[in-house]
Amino acid sequence: MLRPGSAKTFADYANQVFIPYVMQTLQNVSHRLDVVWDCYRSDSLKAFTRERRGLEKRKRVTPETVLPSQWGSFLQVDVNKTQLFAFLA
Repeated sequence: MLRPGSAKTFADYANQVFIPYVMQTLQNVSHRLDVVWDCYRSDSLKAFTRERRGLEKRKRVTPETVLPSQWGSFLQVDVNKTQLFAFLA
């Protein structure tokens, strides 16, 4: 999990955190780097448990959207992660 640091928006996160991390990692590989996203199944036990808790708070991921103050809580919502991964891809 790459923490947002001083990034303010999702575009900042991509440009200041994610892309530099990928570029730095590319310096240490000889052939290629595969970025693999997790798959979040709606019929999983994990999704069922979160649904029962009722604590999910969705946030729309766009370049201009301000990053959530609670990054860990944001990443606990499967839809948020799916949108974030699509944005970063």
